[in-house]
Amino acid sequence: MRSHAQESPAKKANWAARIILVAVALVVLTIAYFALAAILPVWWANVIRNQVQGNLGAGILVGMFYGFVFTFVPLLVAWQATRKSVSWPWKLTILVAAVALASPNLLTAGIMFGSSQAAHNGQRILGTEATWFPLWTQISAIAAVVVFVVGLILWRVWRQRGKKMKVLKKAGAERSLAAKAANDSAASSPAPEASAVPEAPAAPDSQADDR
Repeated sequence: MRSHAQESPAKKANWAARIILVAVALVVLTIAYFALAAILPVWWANVIRNQVQGNLGAGILVGMFYGFVFTFVPLLVAWQATRKSVSWPWKLTILVAAVALASPNLLTAGIMFGSSQAAHNGQRILGTEATWFPLWTQISAIAAVVVFVVGLILWRVWRQRGKKMKVLKKAGAERSLAAKAANDSAASSPAPEASAVPEAPAAPDSQADDR
């Protein structure tokens, strides 16, 4: 009885500590979210402005690069989590890595579709210093999704075709082995002796009496 009485306060203390840690983590994450939401849009817009430097052609090229690469590569990485051989902790790690790789496009989307003051400031920076960057980022991101989906379909079709070819080759090999075994058994078995056919007796010649 005393041991149970001593264990229950310890368990309660552990649960209280866990609840406090979870609450502190949630508060820290909330503060970090609002701080990053106020800083990152303007910071990212300034990064793109420094790369484009008001050049329309550079805005198109930079937008195509970010839109395609940082959409196609995260999709390719995230698709690795669908494999059955990957355990769940690694699946979560792969998904987190995919989101991290897609962060440039996520930042651009947060600026273009955000409603906060920081997002509006980022929109003004991109609208004046990198005019074509957001549009071509969206176009290239859509193109990357289309290329990924088409490539995935073609890969699955090719894989199914390879499996069918393996099955057909296996069936053909089995048929050839069975035919070879039948031929070998037929060649190894003794040939049946030819049965002697008795000759039919010659019919007696009929002699006609002229008498």
